[in-house]
Amino acid sequence: MNNGHTNGAMIRSMAGGLALVLAGHMPYLRAAGRRPDGEDPLHEMIAFSIIPVLNVLYDLHERGMRPYVSLAYSPILLEQLADIVVQKHFIVWMERWLARCEAALRRWQRQRQRHHAYLARFYLDWGQGILRSFTERYGRNLVAAMRELCAVGTVEPLGGAATHAYLPLLARQESVRAQLDAGTLTVTRLLGRRPRGIWLPECGFRAGLEQALRLNGTRYFIIDPASVASDAYVTHLRPRWVTPRRLIAMIRAVDASLQIVSPGIGYVGDPLYLAIRRDRVSHLPIWRNGENDAQVEPYDPYHAFRRAQEHAVHFAEWTTSELRAFADRHDRPGMIVVPLDADVLGRRWFEGVAWLRALLETVLIHRPFALTTPSAYLRAFRPRQTVTLRDGSWGPGGDHSAWNSLAGAPLRRAVSEAEDLVVEMAQRFPDAHGDRERALNQAVRELLLAQSSDWLLLLSRDDAGEAHRPWDHLERCQRMCALAARDSLDDADQMTLAAIEEIDNPFPFLNYRVLAAEPAD
Repeated sequence: MNNGHTNGAMIRSMAGGLALVLAGHMPYLRAAGRRPDGEDPLHEMIAFSIIPVLNVLYDLHERGMRPYVSLAYSPILLEQLADIVVQKHFIVWMERWLARCEAALRRWQRQRQRHHAYLARFYLDWGQGILRSFTERYGRNLVAAMRELCAVGTVEPLGGAATHAYLPLLARQESVRAQLDAGTLTVTRLLGRRPRGIWLPECGFRAGLEQALRLNGTRYFIIDPASVASDAYVTHLRPRWVTPRRLIAMIRAVDASLQIVSPGIGYVGDPLYLAIRRDRVSHLPIWRNGENDAQVEPYDPYHAFRRAQEHAVHFAEWTTSELRAFADRHDRPGMIVVPLDADVLGRRWFEGVAWLRALLETVLIHRPFALTTPSAYLRAFRPRQTVTLRDGSWGPGGDHSAWNSLAGAPLRRAVSEAEDLVVEMAQRFPDAHGDRERALNQAVRELLLAQSSDWLLLLSRDDAGEAHRPWDHLERCQRMCALAARDSLDDADQMTLAAIEEIDNPFPFLNYRVLAAEPAD
């Protein structure tokens, strides 16, 4: 269902539009076990962010409202959400979490800690609702629920790199193209619509990515202002041509994001909101934000959720002011592009989903501006001007340094060597079939998984918790290439191939020829 023309008319009749981009990513943690962190981060994101956000969108849709948003969940996250093993493990994890809440409730009741018991009961009720939504409302299949929202036109899917690789640091253009093509195929297959736009991982851009984006069929992509050439004044409220009539850049609104996620001046740091640190016995968060670690004020969800409503109204008023000021100076309305990261929205900012619900309700009821998506805006207003881009990201300093650290150099070299090996094998066996094709497909799959930006970021932060994982993928990649080089596989080789295919099984339709020589533009 296409609502672009209706939405465009709404933007024309109002001060402008707000494009909320629900971004989210989690590296491949399927069946990762429990140490050191294992699958826990994935399950936490599902429980605290993905399911609550889906509940907001479905609740509003069932009330006859149209909360237009864009969905930029990474392809590897979507693959994991659709996986039966992940679905089963999430239920087990959620039941254990609820058991901890019940144990904490009993303990605090015995100790007559009334406020602590109140919080345990609150978490128990909240968690039971999340589990019911997962099993009953969505039938365990969150991707199918997202697909339905895409089908009715409420949600616009965005593509992305298959495993959220940091594209500027990939050594070969074949790898960039493989990441984009595999990601686009995954989003199209799982969400039912081919994405017109791309969410660049970490908003990372370098010269030359334009060609890969055009070859992918991308119409627009979202960048950080750091990627705009310093000698050019470009307002973030207006899209610009990167390649005339072919490729458009949307610039994220940094000021809007700071209003939300800055620990110092943003909503997330409000003293009424839930602090991240947890009780050492129950592992439940029971304190609110404080000025220092010594401050142990108890958390009260009633006051926190009221504050979230106040912040939603404030953000609506701030956005209205920005859009009206822009409209007063220009002959067409502007659009504010605001990414909302699932790692923050709900997972690290517990009240963030309540803020999102209140914001959407405020805008949909009072209509100070339009909720829109980039595609809907572009159907109503084509860019008039071009923009010159440079290397940049939304990381610290606006450059590549967070992923290009000295600590990550050995991994970057190893990935680059694996890229060379797999491309060489793809060119050596262009018409492989049977076991050789299976081995080459798995080699590419392991390479993509090793390219995830998460591993480089962990190394730059001196966090060795999951640092072994990319090396495991690279070792399997080499083993697959060795198997592919053989004329035939014995029983042991067959068992090895089948076992690795089961361990790392995303992107079921991936074909190694995605790494073939790059076509001409």
